[in-house]
Amino acid sequence: MLRASRVKPLVVVALTSALVSAASAGCSLFASPPEPGDAARALAQGLASGDLGAVSFGNTTPAKATAFVANAYKSVGTLRPTVALSKVSHPEGSDRATATLSSRWDVSTSPTDWTYETQVPLTLVDGQWKVTWSPDVVAPDVGADESLSISRTAPRRADILDASGGKLMTEREVAVIGIDKTKVSGAQASASARRLAALLDIDPGRFAAKVSAAGPKAFVQGLTVRATDPLLTKNGPAIKQVEGALSVPAMQVLGPTRTWGAPILGSVGEATAEQIAKSKGTLHGGDTVGMSGLEHRYDSQLRGTPGLAVLAVKRGADGSVLDKRELFAEVSKEGEPLRTTLDPKAQSAAEAALASQTARPTALVAVRVSTGEVLAAAVGPGAGGSTLALAGKEAPGSTFKIASSLALVRKGATAATKLPCTDALTVNGRRFGNYTGYPKDRLGDIPMQTALAFSCNTAFISQYPKVSQDELIQAAQSLGMEEKLDLPFTGFLGSVPATDDVVEHAASFIGQGRVEASPLTMALVVASVMKGQTVRPALVQGNDALPQPATPLAPAEAAVLRQEMSAVVKEGSGKVLAALGVQYAKTGTAEFGTKNPPDTHAWMVAGRGDIAIAAYNEVGDNGVTGAAPFITSFLKAYDLR
Repeated sequence: MLRASRVKPLVVVALTSALVSAASAGCSLFASPPEPGDAARALAQGLASGDLGAVSFGNTTPAKATAFVANAYKSVGTLRPTVALSKVSHPEGSDRATATLSSRWDVSTSPTDWTYETQVPLTLVDGQWKVTWSPDVVAPDVGADESLSISRTAPRRADILDASGGKLMTEREVAVIGIDKTKVSGAQASASARRLAALLDIDPGRFAAKVSAAGPKAFVQGLTVRATDPLLTKNGPAIKQVEGALSVPAMQVLGPTRTWGAPILGSVGEATAEQIAKSKGTLHGGDTVGMSGLEHRYDSQLRGTPGLAVLAVKRGADGSVLDKRELFAEVSKEGEPLRTTLDPKAQSAAEAALASQTARPTALVAVRVSTGEVLAAAVGPGAGGSTLALAGKEAPGSTFKIASSLALVRKGATAATKLPCTDALTVNGRRFGNYTGYPKDRLGDIPMQTALAFSCNTAFISQYPKVSQDELIQAAQSLGMEEKLDLPFTGFLGSVPATDDVVEHAASFIGQGRVEASPLTMALVVASVMKGQTVRPALVQGNDALPQPATPLAPAEAAVLRQEMSAVVKEGSGKVLAALGVQYAKTGTAEFGTKNPPDTHAWMVAGRGDIAIAAYNEVGDNGVTGAAPFITSFLKAYDLR
């Protein structure tokens, strides 16, 4: 009895101690089993990050599951899904549960994402919920031997069209010529590269080094030429005789010819690493994008939206694709064609007029007076494919006297108003003179019309005390010169800077000092005079019209300017164009550089019917001999086509 009475209190004490200990730990011996939600959320986080180390599995290990996910995600780069726990189905008292996970992949820049739900079984084992692993936990129907891959399909790039809808920039057949290293190797590959380079007129040493550095199965491109290129006719048979040489037919977006409208239309090429980085997911390696000109400015419109497919891919031991299935797809959307105002007839005539000008930059622009549409904008070979025609920044010289005349008209002058034309004029210590050969019989007090017709510098400069720089700027703006307009293409509409310097102000009257213009600028000046109101340029159809200047050109003002410019053709420096039906004209020269005497830019602007033209030559004695021949050639070719 003694022993029994002593044991019972000990049991009570031990049980009491355990209860106290459990209470102090915040739990109960009779607590409910854990909920499966925490295990499901850990799985969701692991699928989103690719690391399932914190997940408890019932039929695999976290390391094996993580390895499977790493392989499944390997071909999608850094792209990862957003995974959330939608719900958990868990019958009360059951050791089984089902978690529903919602996954979302932002696979493209479109508003549509790849989304799906997966049901994942969980089992309560020894008080812990464990995930039942299977490959389709990653995505529905993904097999144990499959991984995810994303395939992009670029749509056909849209065309750039001329004014009538004809194709300018479009896919044209080319030949990609290079060395196929599967057919030649070692020293012979280098020798073949040098031989091929000589036939392609590219650097032999550089191409040979490129071929040597390439892998044993590489095709190393040497040159891409149009299928119609004379090089293929001339050297095609010899190219075929080069061991390892290969000519691969392909399609490439190109203009009508290598030079036709090239600075305007631009070019297309493979996206650079910098462009891809700046695109924020829009561009990917291998994408074709506009590199310059309209192709670059309107790239998103022309490129369209690529198609996309998420695939479940089965690969062999060597990495080759054995099978693939589509899990999600977005259909590609073709780009929208861009219609320009270019007239092929006018552009070809302009290109032909400058074709022989290889020594120095030249340009010619033709604008439709009634609409401001750019019909042609060409540069000569000496311009090196620059944007000189539409965006050049050169001193316009005496062609700017059209604006100076308008400023004087606004001060009350007429075409008959007398201006003092002297041999020379000194302004604040700076001597200004007329061009060499200025006719002596046109000196003295002469009508403003005569001063413009024979381009007397001193007559216009003499008016600098009467017209402020601000008034000169306003007159230029009324004729279409406006530096700050946001153009829908690469262009420059001129600049007449404000100044307090008296000499610079005086020089502005004859288009020098810091006055700048492009051939497009001066064509618009002529068009504005001819139309009787400020003309804004149009190169891309469908764009909103550009705003008019604060002080538009008045019809009565334009009438005075037309009278003056008509006199240039009838009796002055523009007589050389009269036989071609030109009604209005103005020549111009502008000194530049450090030579003594300095070189001069040569200009000629002209108007006939509904066309205004500006021609520019970087170096010329005067507008009559240095620029007018371009307009003559242009109009003759244009009239014949």
